[in-house]
Amino acid sequence: MPTQHRILALVYSEFETLDLFGPLGAIVPRSDYYSLKLVNIHDQDAPNGLESSIKNGIGISPQLSLTEALKQDELFDTLFIPGGFGMIPLLGDPNLLGQIGQLVDRAANVFTVCTGSVLLAATGRLDSRKATTNKRLYDELTSKYPGVQWQKRARWVEDGKFLTSSGVTAGIDAAFAFLSNTYTAPEDRKANPSPQKASANGDATAIPGFSKAKALTYANMTAFELEYRWHQDPSDDPYVEPLSSNNATV
Repeated sequence: MPTQHRILALVYSEFETLDLFGPLGAIVPRSDYYSLKLVNIHDQDAPNGLESSIKNGIGISPQLSLTEALKQDELFDTLFIPGGFGMIPLLGDPNLLGQIGQLVDRAANVFTVCTGSVLLAATGRLDSRKATTNKRLYDELTSKYPGVQWQKRARWVEDGKFLTSSGVTAGIDAAFAFLSNTYTAPEDRKANPSPQKASANGDATAIPGFSKAKALTYANMTAFELEYRWHQDPSDDPYVEPLSSNNATV
């Protein structure tokens, strides 16, 4: 078992930049524990699968095609799904949703940001689970997936192996929750080299050697180093109500 927590992140045309770079920028660069591979959901081989983002044509070059990610020898611990308007046409592709569902089943942890949870819901894997999504599109999109127990007042929601966050920057708060749920200290990784097992029915599974106290300390330390104030209460969600002249600030 590698001493790394391996993250596969799905990317597609017109994903939301901050949904991807915000959380993963907090999780990956400051640790030798977390590693990242980007997966081209449109199934073009790297490096041809350049995906443009929704913001100013920013592009990234994924390392894997979807076909490559689906191979059984491509091992990973967490599947990450960002949101963005580009996910809307993907909802009508049953073959693609089936392939994403296969990755979901193989993942020990699934982390979505913004409307990434809607793409996850379309696979059927969120049925009977609590989840949240972007507030601005909440009523329009959640009504299409009534099998999910959608939570409107929530910065993020944890249910089983699923961590779903609300819109855009809520994903950064959820990223620190992810760190507090998954980070394993070097000495504990060495003493407990067995991999975390994935549950195909969506249940959470134990991480060998995991210490909640150490993980929470690491999450708070990382937030401090980034000069970020982590909102640790997921119910502290001021974005449920529409912006009006009464609560607008300049």
